[in-house]
Formats: sequence, structure tokens, C-alpha cells
Amino acid sequence: MFMLAKRFLLPAAVLLPLACSGEANDGAGVGGDTGDEALIVPEDLTIMALPGGNGVLNVIALTLRKGPTNTELYAALRNDGDTPACSAALSVELYNKAQQSLASGINGLLTQHFYRVTDGSDAIAACVGPGDVTMTAVMDLPADIVIEDVGYVVYRCPYFALDVAPIDGLTASEVKAVTGGAGTVYTGTLFNGLDVAVSDPSVTVFSVNRVGRPLGVAIATGTVQIPPGGSWAFETNTVDMPGADQAAYPAGAMVKQ
Repeated sequence: MFMLAKRFLLPAAVLLPLACSGEANDGAGVGGDTGDEALIVPEDLTIMALPGGNGVLNVIALTLRKGPTNTELYAALRNDGDTPACSAALSVELYNKAQQSLASGINGLLTQHFYRVTDGSDAIAACVGPGDVTMTAVMDLPADIVIEDVGYVVYRCPYFALDVAPIDGLTASEVKAVTGGAGTVYTGTLFNGLDVAVSDPSVTVFSVNRVGRPLGVAIATGTVQIPPGGSWAFETNTVDMPGADQAAYPAGAMVKQ
């Protein structure tokens, strides 16, 4: 966790160079299209990493918008290092254009890959591996935030740097967007590739635009127990902002043997 003063000098040296990244070569998110090609919305929002606070994880896309009841922030991050980031989270603080703090929030980062800790404990960890893209949603920011007043999002990413080896884990496959009268839901199959049973499975599906910026989120939860090698057919709740594609992240509780 971290704390920042309510007013501070923004360190330009840690500005995230989104306009220079491979995802933003045509100016998306820095004055370009705010639709399918935008990496950052609102487009004039400045995204900054807290110096020394993000490690190997960097924000590559972000949406800040009004939700049905609260202000919501959706972010995609990439591991640009050479070590896995385990049990990672994203902590954000929002500042207005006068550099005054408006709100803060935190949530865990989701992953599609699983690892076994090599310290002899045989524990299984969910980690964001090198090159992996992870996403999260911070959906409990105050409802009275005026989006146009937000000038800066400062973030940090706490995580554990563990000695781990990759293993087969949980996989969400055949994920499809299904649009009906009630809206768009996602269906698919969660497969348990672990060597232990999994209970309370869930799949979090983010709708994304054409360049991978998360727009909204839908979740499927179950009360079943999935044995090793077993599967679970899931269907999420509705997403209020469908996109051009989707990204799915499975999870579950391992059953003690």
C-alpha cells in the first residue's frame, strides 16, 4: 500500500510513453481516435507509474468512465520484465488537473497462467508471466467524480517475486459473445488442468476494443467442484459495453487433499 500527499509535483520522468509503444504508433490515446483505436480514454488523461512502485508491470491501456452506480476504471497491464509477478494487484490514485487527490482504489490483477512454487512447499501461484497481459477493474470509485476533471492516474503494482515453474492450470476456451434481448453475455468452457480439484470456479471476461483496451466486465460464477481434467460450461452476466473482442481470466479455489 502507499500514500501520496494531497498535492505534489508530478514527476515527468515517469510519464508512461504510450505514444511510443507498439500499441499506439498511430497516436491512439494521445489525441487520436477515442473509439476502437484508443488506448487511453479519456484521451487527455495522463497515466503515471509511482517511481519504484510498479516493478515489471506497466499499464498499456486504461478506461475511466461512469458506471451505473460508481466511477469505474478498467486497466490492461503487461509484464515487461523477465520474472513472473505473483498475486499482483493494481493500486491507483486519481488527481484533478490542479494535482489534488480525488480518490484511490485497488484490486487484484487477473492471470491466465499458473505456476508451482519451487521452494519445496508445492504451492500453486497465479502469476503474470513475462510478456503476459493482465487486466483488472476498480469499480468502487466515488460516483460524484467528474470524469472531465481527472487529469492524472498514478499507479503502483504490489506483487510477490517468487521462484516458480509454469504448470498447466485453469483455461477458459471457446469464449463467445452472445447478444440477446437482455444484452450481451459470454459463454464458454473452463477446463481444470491442475492435478487437484477446484471449487467455486469463476471466469471474468473483459470486453475490449480493437487494440485491447478493456471497456467493461462480466463475470460467471459457479458452485460446482471440477475434478482434475474436468470442465465447467459457464455463462456470464451481461456486460454493459460490448467490444470488438474479449479477454477471459479463469479462477477457482483449490480443494485440499
